[in-house]
Amino acid sequence: MKFCRVVLIMTLGMTTEVMLQAQMLSADRMVSADSAHEGTVLVASDALPAGLFPDLLAASGHDALLQGLGIAPEIVQAIPKPPPDAPKPLTMQDRVVLLWNDTYASPGAFAGLFAGAMVDQIRNVPAKWNGDGNAYTRRFASEYGQLAARNVIHEGLAGLTGLDPRYPVCKCEGALHRTGHALQMTFTNYRKDGRLTLDMPQIAGAYGSGMVSTYWYPHRLYSPLVQGIQFGHEQMGEVFVGNLIQEFGPGIKQALHLHALTGLTKSRSDDD
Repeated sequence: MKFCRVVLIMTLGMTTEVMLQAQMLSADRMVSADSAHEGTVLVASDALPAGLFPDLLAASGHDALLQGLGIAPEIVQAIPKPPPDAPKPLTMQDRVVLLWNDTYASPGAFAGLFAGAMVDQIRNVPAKWNGDGNAYTRRFASEYGQLAARNVIHEGLAGLTGLDPRYPVCKCEGALHRTGHALQMTFTNYRKDGRLTLDMPQIAGAYGSGMVSTYWYPHRLYSPLVQGIQFGHEQMGEVFVGNLIQEFGPGIKQALHLHALTGLTKSRSDDD
C-alpha cells in the first residue's frame, strides 16, 4: 500500500509539472502574439458563435436584459411600436373658431345656400313670399338661418358630449368605399376610444334647425312636427353632400390643379 501511495504521489507531481509548463508555454505564445498585434483588444463575445448569446437570452425570456445590453437589434425591432398619437382634442377656443368658420367663413356653405335658395325659388316655396318681390332674399335668409341653427345645435352638443364635429376623411381607397364612409359619418361619429357611436348632436342639429325654421315660415301652412321633420330630412341630405365634398374635394382640387399645370407646361413648350 505504501508503494502504491508513493507511485500515486509521483504521478500527480509529474502531471502538475507538465500542466504548469504547458501554461507557461501558452502564456509566452500569447505575449508574442500581443506584441505582433499591439492595440488589439480581445472581446470574450468574439469567441462565441454568431447569434448564440442573443438566442440564449431570447429563449430565457429576459427581454429587459436584451434591451439593456443592446446586442440583438433584430429582437428589439420585432417589438411592436406604439400606435400614433391621437388627434389633439379640441379646446373651447378651437370649437368657437370652428363654429365661426363653418357658419360665417365657409365658401362651400354659402355656395350651398345660394343653390338651396334657388331650388326653393324655382319650386315657389313658400308661395306667400312672392308678394313684394323679395322672395329670393327671404329664401336665402331662411336657408342661412337653418345652417346657423344647425351648426349651433350640432357643435354645441358635440362640445357637451366630447365628440369631434369635424369630418374624418376615410383612409380607405375606392370611390364606393369612400362614399359609404361619407354616408356612414352622416349618422355616426367616433368616440374618444375610437369606437363608432350614433351622432346624436348631428341628428339633433339637422332636425332641430328644421323645426326652428318653421317659426319664420307662414305658421298656418308649416308645422314643426310635419314640415319641420321634412326640413330635417333635407338638412341630413345637405350633411351627406357636405361630407362628400370634404371627402373628394381635396383630390379633385389637386387633380384639376395638376391638369392646369400640365396644360400650362404644354402651352409653353408649344410656344417655344
